[in-house]
Amino acid sequence: MHYYLNLKNIFLLLALSLTYIILGVMSIQFVTMPSGIAIAWFPNSLLLALFLMKNIKEWKYYIPFFIVAEIVADYQVFTLIQALQFSFINLFETMFGAYIIKKLSSNDGAGFTNTKYVLLFFLIGLTLMPAMSALFGAIVYHTQIDTQTTFFEFWRIWFFGDSIGILLLTPIMVLLKENYKSLKNYDFNIQNISIALLSIYLAIVLFSFTDINFMLPTTPLLFVLLLLWIVYKQGVLPGMIMALLITSIAIYYTSSGLGPFSIFGLKGTTIYLQEFIAILVITTLFFGVLHQEINESKAKLEELNKNLENMVKEKTKSLMEANQKLNNLASKDSLTNIFNRRIIDEFISKETIKSKRYNNSLALIMIDIDHFKEVNDKYGHQVGDEVILSLVDIISKNIRESDIFGRWGGEEFIILLPETNLNQATIVAQNIRKKVQEYRFDKVGQKTISLGVSEFNSNDDSTVFIKRVDDALYKAKATGRNRVVSL
Repeated sequence: MHYYLNLKNIFLLLALSLTYIILGVMSIQFVTMPSGIAIAWFPNSLLLALFLMKNIKEWKYYIPFFIVAEIVADYQVFTLIQALQFSFINLFETMFGAYIIKKLSSNDGAGFTNTKYVLLFFLIGLTLMPAMSALFGAIVYHTQIDTQTTFFEFWRIWFFGDSIGILLLTPIMVLLKENYKSLKNYDFNIQNISIALLSIYLAIVLFSFTDINFMLPTTPLLFVLLLLWIVYKQGVLPGMIMALLITSIAIYYTSSGLGPFSIFGLKGTTIYLQEFIAILVITTLFFGVLHQEINESKAKLEELNKNLENMVKEKTKSLMEANQKLNNLASKDSLTNIFNRRIIDEFISKETIKSKRYNNSLALIMIDIDHFKEVNDKYGHQVGDEVILSLVDIISKNIRESDIFGRWGGEEFIILLPETNLNQATIVAQNIRKKVQEYRFDKVGQKTISLGVSEFNSNDDSTVFIKRVDDALYKAKATGRNRVVSL
């Protein structure tokens, strides 16, 4: 409780109480027909908005201030007992209504952001609770105040005045709080300003018209279309504010006996005016919130689709990477990460067919590490693997990107050289042999290689081609190793 016992919050409570009194005076002075019937009773709109926006636990701090405000507002017209009764009726209506709306909407704070909340507001805030409070208010009027007005007439005046007042102001108060930060970014462009000024001008022209035969009582309903366009383009809050301005103009001129509703008697004029206000504002609020809800759903759906697309892209990327890894495992040698024998066989078959078709040169180099078994026997297989990896690195740096390099098996390697004749391939082989001979392998020192070279001719097939380069390699090894033999 100490939170509210500071100067700032006491000032806020006093300001709200003063606002309550001012709204009551406005309802009597400016929103009342010549017959004395209030078109709209605004004080309860403040109470309901406040209770909707505040946590239920905080309500108790406001009750005493509003009771005093009701007594101050009524002291010239009603007795203290009557004023107390009216204050309790108003508090019962707004507190109980706000409580039910909160519980049924599962929303501890106000929120005109979904149609469920709006429908609960219509059913509870505009219908059920005003009807109940009107019943209690009519009892007080009928039993304690000397008047010729019937009980039902008292009930009707209270009910419609209360409902219209709540409908006009409560949503705007709540929406202002909800959209306070976004109001700073509101687009005051020429189009929005023009629409607002045009709406006000049309309302003044229509409701100040003196020739009542020129229009029908239903003509003002054209403003429904205008307000629907405003909420569609600008949002709920601008639409509700414009609805308040239009209804204020309608009340002002109608209470002066002007406009399309003035063809009826005092009672009929009031009823038609209240019906017009109810239709205009309810339609604006409901369809404004519905449009907002649809836009939010679309935005969520677009975000969901975007997330799903990203997830699909990620999954696709992962699958592609996994497939690439599988392809690598299937096509690459596990130790050296160069092509394995199966893939080299496929490349040789494809390139020999291409060579026959286009009459292109094609050469093969087959390589064997001299006395490699001695390395494994003396230093172990791990050192042998390191020698193979170093050899692969040397060869890879001394061939073209277009050349196809693979491990044929064990310590044997093969290079397929497209667009290369026998002499060119022999030069490549000699260069590789020299580079290897000059290299000093870790722990092993110098190692040499033997190389066989062969060129494909049109009478060959891939098997004959491979057999010939294998024979060349065998001859290189048989004639002393560390040499290149071309066949």
